[in-house]
Amino acid sequence: MKSMASRQAYSKIFEVEKPVVGYARFGRVLRFNKYLFMLQLIFLVVVFEFLVIFFLEDYFRVLSHITRRILEDSYTGSYKFLSFKLEYSIPQGRLPTLQESFIYLLVSSLSLLFLLSKFNRLSKYISAWLIYIVFVYFVSSFYFVFFLGSFPYTERDFAVLYILQQTGVFLFIPILLAFSLSIFTFSWLNPLLNAITIALSLTYSSVFGGLRYIVFAYTLKNFSYIHMPAMFFIFGPLLDFIYIVSFYSLCLYMTIKLFQRRQEGFYQWGF
Repeated sequence: MKSMASRQAYSKIFEVEKPVVGYARFGRVLRFNKYLFMLQLIFLVVVFEFLVIFFLEDYFRVLSHITRRILEDSYTGSYKFLSFKLEYSIPQGRLPTLQESFIYLLVSSLSLLFLLSKFNRLSKYISAWLIYIVFVYFVSSFYFVFFLGSFPYTERDFAVLYILQQTGVFLFIPILLAFSLSIFTFSWLNPLLNAITIALSLTYSSVFGGLRYIVFAYTLKNFSYIHMPAMFFIFGPLLDFIYIVSFYSLCLYMTIKLFQRRQEGFYQWGF
C-alpha cells in the first residue's frame, strides 16, 4: 500500500511538471533560402550550359587539329549530333594478333587467380581495384582469342563514342554541380564560389578529355583494339566522376574555410 501510494504521488508530481518542461535544442542546421536556391540554380545552369553549347563545335575542331598534328597519319571525319557538327581526327587502328591476345589472356587469368587467392597480401581496396582492371582485360583478351574476326568496332566508332561521351560530360557538369552546390544559400558569396568551381571543373575536363583522347588514339594505333574496353570502363566515365567529386569536395572545403568565422550568420538552432 505504501509503495502504491508513493507511485501515485510521483505520477501526480510528474503530471504537474510535464507541461512546463521546455524543448531541448538537438543541433544546428544551415539556413536555407529556397528563392536564392532557385535563382542560383537557374543562373548557373543557364550560363554554363550556354557556354558549353556555344564552344562545343570549336572545342572538338581544335582537338581534331591538335590530334592531326601529333598523329600525322590521322584522317578527319565529323559526326552530326542534334544540330552540332562535331569534328574528330583518328589514326588507323589495328586488331591484336592471336598471339598477343593469348598472352593477355594468360597474364590476366594468372593475375586474377593471384588476387583472389590467400597469397594476396594487398589491402582489400587496392585488390578490388586491381581485380576490376584485370577482369576488364580478361574479358577483352578472351573475346579476341575466340572471336577475333567478328570485332564490330573500328577506330571511327571509338572516336564517335568518345566525342559523344565527352559532350555528355560537358553538359552534365553544370547541372550536377549547380544542383548540389546551390543548396548553400547563407551568403551572396556562395554563387561566386560555386561558379568558380563549375568553371574549373569544365576547364579541367576540357584539358584532361583532350589529352586522354590523344593518348587513346595513339594506343589504338600502336598497341591494338584490345585496350579499347579499358578506355571506357576504366579510364572513361569513372575517372570523370572522380574529378567531378574532387572539385565538389574542394568547393565544400573552401566554403567552410571562408565562412567558419561567421557561423552564427548561416547556422540556426534546430528544435
